Amino acid sequence: MKGPQLENGYTRIANELLEAVFGANFNATQMKIIFCIIRYTYGFNRKSHNLSLGFISDATGISKRYISQELNKLIEANVILVIAEYTSKQSRELQFNK
Repeated sequence: MKGPQLENGYTRIANELLEAVFGANFNATQMKIIFCIIRYTYGFNRKSHNLSLGFISDATGISKRYISQELNKLIEANVILVIAEYTSKQSRELQFNK
């Protein structure tokens, strides 16, 4: 069989959370950021993960400057939580606020 298969990995997310994201008024960049964070947290069975602006930029194909602006809006709106601030050795630890 060709194409994506569950055996090759999947991201488990509650329907209620998915519906809340789709029901909210996020722009396309914010949606990509949210789904990127969900992918690299819930997709690896963890609640939070260290994600740099560069990593999110590469994953979404959106410039770091715009990612920074929109991510800050999501953080201010309490959609994304900062578990740990970035340091000289480590990226910020981010989590989707369910």
